[in-house]
Order: sequence, then C-alpha cells, then structure tokens
Amino acid sequence: MNRLLDRFDHFLIDLDGVVYLGDQPTPCAAETFTALNDAGKRRLFITNDPRRTADGYATKLARLGIPADPAEFLTSGRAAALYVQREGKTGRPIFVVGSDGLRSEIEAVGGSVLRGSDGMTAEIVVVGGHEHFSYQELKIATLAIQRGAAFIATNRDANFPMPDGLWPGTGPIVAAIEVATGITPVVVGKPEKLIFEIALDLFPPGGRCAIVGDRLDSDILGGQRAGLATILVLSGCTTAAMVERGPIQPDYVIENFSRLTTPLS
Repeated sequence: MNRLLDRFDHFLIDLDGVVYLGDQPTPCAAETFTALNDAGKRRLFITNDPRRTADGYATKLARLGIPADPAEFLTSGRAAALYVQREGKTGRPIFVVGSDGLRSEIEAVGGSVLRGSDGMTAEIVVVGGHEHFSYQELKIATLAIQRGAAFIATNRDANFPMPDGLWPGTGPIVAAIEVATGITPVVVGKPEKLIFEIALDLFPPGGRCAIVGDRLDSDILGGQRAGLATILVLSGCTTAAMVERGPIQPDYVIENFSRLTTPLS
C-alpha cells in the first residue's frame, strides 16, 4: 500500500491537536497507533506543553485507549531541565513560573527549586504555561531577572487547541516577563534546535524520520530546521487557508492523524 506511514521509519508526534483535543482523541487515533505498531514504526511524542510530566502524559493517553511508556515522551519542560543540567547549573537556585509538573522535571535533574517570594533570589528563572499564572509570579520572575537571573522559556507557542477554541499558551506569559524585564529568554522547545537534538538521539542511527504536528511555526518550522520530513495535520491550530498564504510550507498536509494510514492519492 502507498501510505504515508510507509515512507518513514521514525515519527516525532505532537500531542495537542494531533492525538487529542482537550480530553477527546482525534478521529481513529488509537487505531492509527495500532497501525504504526503493526508496521514496526518507532515513535516519540514531542510536545511544547510543559504542564505535565511524562508519567502524566502516559496516563492521559492510556485513558484515551493509547498505551504508551513514559520514556516515549519529550516535553519542553523536560528539555528545559536537560538544558539546565547540560549547562551545569542544577546547583543554582531556580524559580519556576509554571506547573507542579514543570517543577518536578527541574527537580528530577537535581535542580533546587525556590517557591514563593524566595524566588526573587533565584539565579535561573524557567517559564512554562499554566492555568494559574498570577501577577505575583510575574513580579517575582521580573525582579529575579532584573537582578541577573538567567531567563529560560520552555517555548513561545501563542496558544494551543481545545474543543472550544484556542487557549493561551506559554508564549503570552513569556512575553509578559520579556516586556517587564527587557530581556530575551533562551527558548528550548519547538522550533528550537535543542529539543530536536534530544529527540533524535533517542532513535537508533539511520532511518527516515518525519514530524507530525499541527503548528506551522513550531512543529513544521522546527522539523525543517532539523532536516526532517514534515507532516501537518489540520485538526489543531492550522487551517488549509493558513497553509496556502503562509511562508512555511510542510511536505505533506493531511486532514488528521489517521490519514497516515490511508493510501495516498
């Protein structure tokens, strides 16, 4: 069969807008993963959403009928933690603007996370989107960065798809701190190089690799920068009209994730 999945050996797969919308799987997502497994394809879930840990994402997919091992997930929060570790800075005090999941990722590599007003003495500020972002967090992060703390952002995604529309993502929070401090952060998530380097190292050498995502400015652009084939799904943030008028052009555009398994026209 001339299916898109037969053209590649390894797949980097985004989550929001590709595998699910909120707590609802996209059409035939579970069946698509069965087809990938039956065809012997390797997969890695790569997401800019830093709110959950790998265990949390594995649990969510299990609820949707998609068995997955935590080792199959790379989040932008995990990438930020690995960046701090790689730079030899885990011993420095860190303030996290983000979820408990993001704090857990930092702590898992030996990071010392400050909480509350103690964060003003941090030497590193790591920022990820979460539902409870507050002025207090903004103030603490701003003061720490003004006093010399390094500013690390998990990603710049403006929004993410949910069943009722596009919800604000990490990008608006990063922008607020950036405007307040005048400092540009180091960004580790898609489309930046670091997260793709980590991801590709998890696959065996050789083989054809593609990324499947719903965002032109992170999934597709990042895949292109990493030298990967790019597959855009129209079930998340991007419409066909946006593709037609945009400067970033994916290699393939499909209606949704399940189209990986249908014969190409």
